[in-house]
Amino acid sequence: MSEYNLDNSNSGIGVSAEPAAVECIGLGLTLRKKSVLHDVTFDIPRGSLTGLLGPNGAGKSSLLRIIAGLADPDSGSVKIFGKPAGAERLGELSLLPDRSSLPGWLSVREWLDFAAGIYPDWDPAKAQELQVKLSVSTEAVISSLSRGEEARLQLLTCLSRKAPLIILDEPFTGVDLISRERIASAVVGELADGARTFLIATHDIREMELLFDRLILIGGGTIRSIDEVDALRRSGKSVESHYREVFA
Repeated sequence: MSEYNLDNSNSGIGVSAEPAAVECIGLGLTLRKKSVLHDVTFDIPRGSLTGLLGPNGAGKSSLLRIIAGLADPDSGSVKIFGKPAGAERLGELSLLPDRSSLPGWLSVREWLDFAAGIYPDWDPAKAQELQVKLSVSTEAVISSLSRGEEARLQLLTCLSRKAPLIILDEPFTGVDLISRERIASAVVGELADGARTFLIATHDIREMELLFDRLILIGGGTIRSIDEVDALRRSGKSVESHYREVFA
């Protein structure tokens, strides 16, 4: 098993004191008398792409909901860009949940028009760009979309906002190969200028292995390992081999 290593390379002399995009300290959560999260502590540097990896039931979705301000921990704290997480921070992050929450009775065009009205930071030009990049048809009714088509629409909705923090919960689950490639390509495009920070929970390690800057491995509600991907590669490991080592 890999030693639990909390990387502090972003602090120290000569490094900007600019707060991290996400800072979690001592998070604890119990649901139905079961410990879901225990003493979860980590930070996510601005402009990075961090992978949150772990087996089913590891606590990933619960953790993302707390970070997004949609649930409260029993203990500990979360800061988003240096400020306490909560409803006041919702404008600074965009969350793609692990289950569809789109209204199936609307057409794609109707949904995008609705989204433009409810999100103050909606970027119409970005939405049109992503429509083409993700091959999203605006004429279809949402309930008629395949899983891959719906996943691409969800990502379009998520990325069409100007929020600096993007949180994706299992964006590849049940999605066909072409859709997976388009989703990964869209994420790469958003990383180009370093203005956005991504936190992605996924089981599809191989799909994103070359994109991750940092890994957070979580199992049984506790942090098992935090690693810089470049450091892993220099030591001769891949993301997948490190995952297997930690959870074997």
